[in-house]
Amino acid sequence: MINLYLMILETDADKSLFEELYKKYKARMYKYAYSILHNKEDAEDVVHQAFLTIANIFEKFKAFSCHEMDAYIVILIRNTSINLYNKNKRSAERCTEFDEEQIAVDVDYFDKINYEYLVKIISKLPLIYKEVLLLRYVEDFSVKHISKISGISVDGVRKRIERAKKLLKDEIESGEYYGK
Repeated sequence: MINLYLMILETDADKSLFEELYKKYKARMYKYAYSILHNKEDAEDVVHQAFLTIANIFEKFKAFSCHEMDAYIVILIRNTSINLYNKNKRSAERCTEFDEEQIAVDVDYFDKINYEYLVKIISKLPLIYKEVLLLRYVEDFSVKHISKISGISVDGVRKRIERAKKLLKDEIESGEYYGK
């Protein structure tokens, strides 16, 4: 990962200094981020984001004294961690609100449909919708896990599932099975 940061820097002297900083601070930064987030992946993301920030402002950063560098890094990690924590919290709240509203409707609605007919309709869906439905309801993966393996944001996965359900519902209501 350090090679990514070094590519941002121009001179060999800057690269060498950055490597020293990376080795000196990486573990402490991770430990501090983890103490706020209590999540390994999120803490790693925060440390990565912090090093990108430092690399992008390295000319200013290297002019800091040792104490100023320590203070800047602590503040940077703390603020980035808190921002990510708040973002995850808001996302989880939206997810909970969405799930509570949708689950009652979806379970009742789709449980009444003949299984073979439902499979037939799902097979006709575009691939992007078919994949998220299969991963979510057949493989029983969480939305967060689907997001990680597919490279789509959590909100993007939720939106695809929502759209897929709407397409299914529309097809069922317009098809010959509805009402039987």
